[in-house]
Amino acid sequence: MTDPRKSDFTPLGTGYRWEAMVFLMMWEEIENRYGAEAAKEIGTKAMEEAGIRFGERVAEIWGRNDLEALKEVWEALYGAMDTEWDGARFVVHGRGCIIKTTYDMLDIPAERRAALDQMFCVGDQGFVSGFNPEIRFSFGGRMLRGEPECVWIMEAPE
Repeated sequence: MTDPRKSDFTPLGTGYRWEAMVFLMMWEEIENRYGAEAAKEIGTKAMEEAGIRFGERVAEIWGRNDLEALKEVWEALYGAMDTEWDGARFVVHGRGCIIKTTYDMLDIPAERRAALDQMFCVGDQGFVSGFNPEIRFSFGGRMLRGEPECVWIMEAPE
């Protein structure tokens, strides 16, 4: 388990920790009331829709929704990260996951994490879709799935 005293308690990280906790508590409440499948369906839909709405609004505020604008927005939201950029493809390598660290701290079992991962990370896909539905989005890695890094791949429309 990660020592919480050595964790990253930055404002952004703290926001993500709260988001992870609120999401977990809501998911468990829905699961207790309606069952695991309903909780997964509702959680997935909520995260995707939250991402879409946020992406739409950010594109509106930014005044552009091309891939370069998405790169600018991503960097403004998340700060310095290891990225690749060639004008048609934007790849972000995240080597730390506040959500994973939070769930490590809470000792969430692996089988529960699998469902959380599917629901939680769909928000990133929703964000890109809301920002510009023609930008292709995929994951090249997800720490919540036990991979060494999170990798977000965004590609310009053909």
